[in-house]
Amino acid sequence: MRKQHVLFAALAAAVALSASGCKSREKIDLDTLHTSEAETMASTEASGGDKEKETEKETQKETEKETEETQKGADSSSALSVRSKIATEKQGKTSIEYAVLSNLRDPKMEDAVNALIKEKALQVLTDYQVDPAADTLSVKCTVVSLDKNKAILTYEGSLMVNGAAHPSDLFYTTTVDLNKGTLQGLSDYADAYTMAGYILSDDCVLKKPADSKEALEYLKTQDLNAMWEILKQCDFTAENLEGFPQSFSYENQGVIYMAVPVPHALGDYVIVSYTPDTK
Repeated sequence: MRKQHVLFAALAAAVALSASGCKSREKIDLDTLHTSEAETMASTEASGGDKEKETEKETQKETEKETEETQKGADSSSALSVRSKIATEKQGKTSIEYAVLSNLRDPKMEDAVNALIKEKALQVLTDYQVDPAADTLSVKCTVVSLDKNKAILTYEGSLMVNGAAHPSDLFYTTTVDLNKGTLQGLSDYADAYTMAGYILSDDCVLKKPADSKEALEYLKTQDLNAMWEILKQCDFTAENLEGFPQSFSYENQGVIYMAVPVPHALGDYVIVSYTPDTK
């Protein structure tokens, strides 16, 4: 019988206003006055129109300049961003998604990083001894976080072994250091024993299924040392790891997430969240 495990990113423009005045005369000639005023108004309107056109041209130039600078900034930001796309490995009745990254800080690391990501995404096939011709496996990949230094990926799906009574829900993760081309795991950001105690405590918070009373009550009944052993074998980075890990984790924006096994009736796994600065 096969083991069941958990598998676990205005412009502003200034308008110049002009004013014009008329010199007073000792003797007022109405006809002359009317003519002068008309000429003055026409001159003022023409002058004002020219100034408005000049202002519009200046504003347009400023707008074009700022737009060009903004575009350059966007292009620069894009040039600094690591890009990702989702690829799919299909074999018989199995389908597994995985991320393919590009535009890394060090281009020489790209092949190694992508090979590592694909290897860990597909490891479920060998560790679970999946028969692509008879067993049905479907796994979706999510890019949780991605920057120049690190990629956090989660995999979620289900496995239906030929002849089994029901499918098993799967969840697993990989966190990749993009500068070193290596994996990170729970031991890089938490202590397994402390986390085991937290999972079994009244303070435990569930991310999935959210606030399930049944799952929380089940976790409280577990043995501390047994949970500690599970977390010591957490992720693909665990020492002396044999086979597929029973639990997986990742850290994102200061919060630690851990997926641990529970009975099939409770969903096969639960995801616990832990925020260090509030505990």
